Amino acid sequence: MAEKLRELQNLSEIELEKRYDEVAKNTVVSLNFYLAEIVRRQQQKQTTVLIILTIIMVILAIVSTIFICVR
Repeated sequence: MAEKLRELQNLSEIELEKRYDEVAKNTVVSLNFYLAEIVRRQQQKQTTVLIILTIIMVILAIVSTIFICVR
């Protein structure tokens, strides 16, 4: 029997990993399992790039503002 949503949300990441590993012993995976992991990793990379680009844009905006004020 599965936990209630609130109980699941309150589990630590380590506990979730342990439970996942236990269930995985008796589970057959499909191509969707691997595809979902590939997509998750791609999204993670894109998020990292977007964060870096956002930081660069903020820095450029600050520098631009400084140049306008000094002028």
